[in-house]
Amino acid sequence: MTLAASPFAYVPGASRLHRLSAVPKLVWLASSLAFSLATLHPLPLLGVTVVACALAVWAGAGGPMWRAMRVLGPLMASIIVLQVAAPAACPGGCTPLAALGPLTISAEALGRGVAYVARLLAMSSAGVVVLVTTRPSDLFGALRRLRVPHAVALVLATTMELVPLLGRELALVLEAQRARGLRATGFRALVPALVPVFVGAFERMGRLAIAMEARGYGAGLPRTSYRTATFGPGERILAWAGAVAGAAGVGAGLTVWSAATVPPIVVPGRAAVVIVAAAAALFASLIASTLAAIARA
Repeated sequence: MTLAASPFAYVPGASRLHRLSAVPKLVWLASSLAFSLATLHPLPLLGVTVVACALAVWAGAGGPMWRAMRVLGPLMASIIVLQVAAPAACPGGCTPLAALGPLTISAEALGRGVAYVARLLAMSSAGVVVLVTTRPSDLFGALRRLRVPHAVALVLATTMELVPLLGRELALVLEAQRARGLRATGFRALVPALVPVFVGAFERMGRLAIAMEARGYGAGLPRTSYRTATFGPGERILAWAGAVAGAAGVGAGLTVWSAATVPPIVVPGRAAVVIVAAAAALFASLIASTLAAIARA
């Protein structure tokens, strides 16, 4: 019995990215997210995605990156469909490319949809690289090193550790129920599987609370940690380089690559129809499968 690993869970490895301190990785992640929010130009955003994917492959985490992009596929399709169906106003008039039934596909609407998809890819890929190469305990130590409040750091690190664990437990319960003759699919199969998963989650939270109390959490004394975030001179330089790159990127995103400079996607009419039709088909299949699962439940 093989279970698909969560695309957002830590992947053990011995690459230099795995061995790198979590502090510069978090700084570069924050810089990437800030830059992605500051611009809508697709080319630099796709550049961030390419760099993140290359780092994931180099660290031996290409599989989780691919699965994460597949999970985001329906969302990206819906973005393109909604932008084309309800385009923003064009100051100088929109440039029509083709017609898909009663819908007119304009170069500006398609360009805006591609820009939002590129932003989603850049932010997601940067986050996946950090998540799959950083242990939750190292993330906690790095957040504390960056002066993040202890409670916030604990919640983030615990969430990183529990969410993939709950996903694996759900897959185990589903496989066990299928081995015992369960033939339901969709929500009908999820409903009986969620009960033991939630019961196990509450039991785990209770044990975690007891363990924290036993170790004096909340007593107001100086706290210690089994793992501490290493932060040598080279990693300090890398962190400062990430902060400078982030500030420069935000400045460029607000000026050179501002939202007003989103380029229209000028493609042949048939290509525009194929892009929008494929996105609509993927979006419609997701809605249809969800409604069918609800009807069977």
